Amino acid sequence: MRPGFFAEGRLARLSREFGLLGPLGDAMEPWMTAELDQHTAAVRDSIATDGGRLTRVSLSRYLDGFMDGCRERGWYSSCDGYDWETLRLLAVCRLAKEQGFVR
Repeated sequence: MRPGFFAEGRLARLSREFGLLGPLGDAMEPWMTAELDQHTAAVRDSIATDGGRLTRVSLSRYLDGFMDGCRERGWYSSCDGYDWETLRLLAVCRLAKEQGFVR
């Protein structure tokens, strides 16, 4: 097992749940690829701006803060499309998978 992998962590649960809502594989439409690329870059930049490296812990902390903000605004995923928050969460899932933090 890869060091840092935690099968029951927040990133794993999110990836399982949101993996059902959106494509994270190779068969994405071009607009989705572009949107996820931008969101992924924004997440990386946010973590780096805080002086951190992209690790399972830093991505989990980013996720916690992002979800706290979503809850404060009363956001919930309606599954009726890809709003900004859903795209950002899919980008977090994508990063977690690319980095080997989840399977």
